[in-house]
Amino acid sequence: MFRLADHHLEAAQKIAVTNRKKKRCDECYDRGWIGLTEQNLLVLCTRCVDMEKAMDAWKEYVSGHEDLKEHFAELFEEKEVETEHTETEKHNIHDMKKAKPANMPNFTPGMKRTGRAKKI
Repeated sequence: MFRLADHHLEAAQKIAVTNRKKKRCDECYDRGWIGLTEQNLLVLCTRCVDMEKAMDAWKEYVSGHEDLKEHFAELFEEKEVETEHTETEKHNIHDMKKAKPANMPNFTPGMKRTGRAKKI
């Protein structure tokens, strides 16, 4: 199982601190990170850290170290975005609704009250 080395962890902590956008944070106690995972990776604070800048800085750091490239290869893969939709993929709102029976039952279960019966 992969475990991040301590000197890489220190570099990740510096990246988290430099990419903070708030001065005070009660969530991470002004560190920039909340905790560690089982792989010794940082869990960044979503309230005070700019995630996009931090991820870009981490990508730069990983690209400079060959031992980390194999474990963080999914960071460098570009995701394809589908923007074209054909007529067959589009759904009508009426197609998504659940079909209701034509004749709704008139019977409702419960006690039948007649005349001056008291409500319980």
